[in-house]
Amino acid sequence: MNTVTSSFIGGEAPLLPDRVKNTRALWVVLIIMALLAGFALLFARGAMRLSGDWQTQLSGTLTVQVLLESQSEWEDRTRTARDVLSGTLPGADIAIVPQSESHALLQPWLGNTVLPEDLPVPGLIEITGETLSASRVQTALDGANISANVDDNSRYADNLRGTARRLVAIGIGVLILILTAGLAVNIFATRAGMTAQKEIIRVLVQVGATDSFIAKLFVGQAATRGAVGAAIGLVASAIIWLVLSMTGDWGGLGWTGFSAGLLDFVWLIGLGLVFAIICAMAAGLTASRQLAYERKRL
Repeated sequence: MNTVTSSFIGGEAPLLPDRVKNTRALWVVLIIMALLAGFALLFARGAMRLSGDWQTQLSGTLTVQVLLESQSEWEDRTRTARDVLSGTLPGADIAIVPQSESHALLQPWLGNTVLPEDLPVPGLIEITGETLSASRVQTALDGANISANVDDNSRYADNLRGTARRLVAIGIGVLILILTAGLAVNIFATRAGMTAQKEIIRVLVQVGATDSFIAKLFVGQAATRGAVGAAIGLVASAIIWLVLSMTGDWGGLGWTGFSAGLLDFVWLIGLGLVFAIICAMAAGLTASRQLAYERKRL
């Protein structure tokens, strides 16, 4: 009893020992959970960033299909359409898709079948620029008596937005599950810690310590454990994500630049704080309820 009291007054050692039997496994679990939580957050952030890139690319593009009656008209009709579009959109980048590439676009539907030479495959023109108007382009082509369809890629944009939302939802859902599991792990760890240190708790009760004071000891212990475990796990997730971004072609899902990595690292710091707070809250609530239950039994 004197040893515990002197530890409390002089601050020579913590009232609750840092090293408790079987805590190494708890540390491993916390670090792995923080690592997985970091991956889930980075995946969700990457999906949001990738969606933004997709929307930016599609918002400034138009595709024009020049309809032909015979394949022999391909060169004249597509060049005429390009000249009309150049006059209508002087600041845009207008390019004719080569015939070979136009035929290649049909392979996913027709397979490797050799197409007849006289098959009137529409001529394709790609337009890239700012503030493009599909209706304006269609009006200009109609005025030049050119049969064409203008696609503003809105259908693809809607599909991409839906895909991006699902990817983000998956990442956030996994993150929530991991944090919930972290809450459960800390509840179990707090109960196990209180059982392992019941003698110290009894001494504290005998010297007049209140339930809130004892609960705060477990809160501090759990918060420190959660913060350190989160720091190790999240730093490891950031390093692995950086290596994967540098060595693999993720198409924008990984870190494509310094600003993206820096902003995601700020999010990881926030996640680490949330992780530590969840650990502390779980420990505090569990310790308070357990102490109240024990007092009722006395």
